[in-house]
Amino acid sequence: MSKKKNPSNLTPRKHNASNQGTGKAKSGNSVSFADQIHAVLEKTTGSGVDFTRQSAPLVHLDYSRELRIKNEAMQRFWEDLALPGDPGQVVASPHPRHYRTTSNRKAALRGSDLYLFMGGKKPSRQQKSFEKSNLEPESHARIYRFLRSKISESPFKVVGKHLNYIVIRGSYQEQAVIFNVDEMNGPLIRKLKILAQHLHNLSDPVGAAFIYPDPSGSNYYLEEKRPSDIVKFKKLFGKNQLELNVAGCRYLYHPTSFSQVNESILPTMLESVQDLLDPSPGQRLLDLYCGYGLFSHYLAPYYHQVVGVEADGEALKAAIANKKSNPDSRDVQFISGRVTGNNLPELLPPGEVSKEALILDPPRQGPKEGVIPVLCHRQPENVLHIHCNTDLIPASIREWEKGGYKPSRILPLDMFPGTANLEVLIKFEAK
Repeated sequence: MSKKKNPSNLTPRKHNASNQGTGKAKSGNSVSFADQIHAVLEKTTGSGVDFTRQSAPLVHLDYSRELRIKNEAMQRFWEDLALPGDPGQVVASPHPRHYRTTSNRKAALRGSDLYLFMGGKKPSRQQKSFEKSNLEPESHARIYRFLRSKISESPFKVVGKHLNYIVIRGSYQEQAVIFNVDEMNGPLIRKLKILAQHLHNLSDPVGAAFIYPDPSGSNYYLEEKRPSDIVKFKKLFGKNQLELNVAGCRYLYHPTSFSQVNESILPTMLESVQDLLDPSPGQRLLDLYCGYGLFSHYLAPYYHQVVGVEADGEALKAAIANKKSNPDSRDVQFISGRVTGNNLPELLPPGEVSKEALILDPPRQGPKEGVIPVLCHRQPENVLHIHCNTDLIPASIREWEKGGYKPSRILPLDMFPGTANLEVLIKFEAK
């Protein structure tokens, strides 16, 4: 589950969906899925995409209309690239707006005021010091407004001078705030501790606050720009881990580890994964890029054996620790290692089990070269490949077909309402 991708700066791993789907595909496709979205949008509205909405070109529409546009764009994408199978209808998100549990703002002092810039928009295009997003919970906007106002005060100007980003993430019940700064020094830490105390007393539940030092001032993106030294990640107050409760499972994970941004659709996603894999008691499940164990713990009761593989040390520790909160998964085995064509033969248990299923939920850039051929060589009964980057689907289908597998079911989930992207689950079976 470690992922998905991000030009604006943060969001777990494979997806900063609010910043996806605004450019050409890098997978070799002549037309990207975002191109199809924009073409259908222009056809139905008679106008192009407003620059200020490029990160979320559909957020201003009624959701039923957005779904019609995405369904038509998906069909056009599939047909134009002559892909096998039928993607079917897009599964709607229970919360099409105000759903994101991870958000971020780039910070910059302009005179005496702190400006918090929304991802996907050039600073010169944002005239106000803060603009809220219809993709984020109202509580995020209130927290950002409070921090913007407080840091603009003279006693906290030192914070504004060193602040790269403010990040909010967590769940619908409780949030954590991460201050991304360009250095760590005594005066700055003291002021951040005072700010953290103010956060702790807000009516909106803020369960923790952290400092993440990034001297390079790079885009803070949890997948690609992780802390190189986790010790430098400093807690100001609260819990050490974030918490997610979904579909009867309880998950704890490190504040820098990837977690899906749309909590509302996760129960549907887990049920869909179970339905597509159709597990049998005698099967072994290999869960690649397992993260903190979202799929492993949920699916453990339905398999004879579950083995998860994860490269991120903090996510792996969380996956193992989460066995305590999910008794049905106490026998799940978690392995530390990067999912590459060279590593997999040594990492994975021998392919002696006559019935084996695979699930892979890679980062936005997809699996490394050589991974799919290695997996095909194991001859699994079925495979579920989750794509958070729709444009990579044609290439992955070609690779699976070379290895003797064909797509049997395709399920698009609207993981990222308002944006020009989908989460697409594809089940592959031996030809």
